[in-house]
Formats: sequence, C-alpha cells, structure tokens
Amino acid sequence: MITKINTNIPKNTNESILNTLFKSKGWYFGYDKNNHIDKNKKDAGFITVTYNEKGDYYIDDTLNTYAQVIFDVIESNSFMKFKKINRIYWNWYHPGSIMQFHIDTQGDNKFSIIYNLHNNDGGTEFKIDDQITFHKSIESEAILFPSKLYHRGVAPIINPNRFSLNIMLEI
Repeated sequence: MITKINTNIPKNTNESILNTLFKSKGWYFGYDKNNHIDKNKKDAGFITVTYNEKGDYYIDDTLNTYAQVIFDVIESNSFMKFKKINRIYWNWYHPGSIMQFHIDTQGDNKFSIIYNLHNNDGGTEFKIDDQITFHKSIESEAILFPSKLYHRGVAPIINPNRFSLNIMLEI
C-alpha cells in the first residue's frame, strides 16, 4: 500500500533542484481544504504547481524536467507501470506550517509520490483506520501510495525548511 523507494538521486542534483526552487516565481500559500486561507489559522506552507492537467499552473520547464526524471527513476524501481503524470506540486514548509489530512483524489488508478529533496525532521503522515504513521523526510527517498489514502505533510520543528515534490500519476 505505502512503498518507500530509495532513488539514489545524487545530493548535487537535489541541491540544483533546491536552487531552482529558490528562484521560482510561482509560489503561493498552500491549502489542504476549502481552497482558501483562513487569516485566523496557521498556513499550510507554500506551493508551486508546475504542471496540472486540469488547469492552472506556472510553467517551469527546468523543474518539470527534474520531476520527469524523478518520476522515471521511481517507475523503474517500483512494482507497477505508470501511465502518465496528472500533476506536479512542489511543497515548502516551515516550522509554523500546519497541514490537514486530505486525499489527493479518488480512484483506484491514481497514485501519489512524495519525493524528499533533503534530510529534515519533517515528513509525511498517513491516517489509515484511525491509525497514524509518520515517515520522516530522508533525502532522495520517495514514498509511493494510492492517492485516495489520507495523508498530510508534516512541517519541520528543528530544521528551518522542508522541501518536497508531490507527483500525482495514473497507472
């Protein structure tokens, strides 16, 4: 159900991705529910969407090329054949960010990937049958899971930032 994949993508590549993300112009406040920000609650981090087959996104060919390579590496190390990418999200969390449990989408043919760009004390939590499991951010590790699983990003507490890539795909 939840599969961890060590991609062995070099640290230098992840550093190049982070440098590109730092210069990206497409960042905005992330949200988990209701598609809006509540001024009385902490933010859910920041997001830049560089591809979304259903609409609005900020085109960044460099980031999308990195995402495609990561997608290909994960597919070659997974137990399934991927059909296509549905969306590419880049996430940026800080210690004050608080995310809610959510699903990416329904459907048995949809899977999500969380790819960790660096080691930090944040991570991803999954909620299955009211049981919560935490997966710490480990550089170059990907988590592959059905998109209909409840999950949420977990902001770092000690480290100042957490950056990750979220790819939703179709099998």
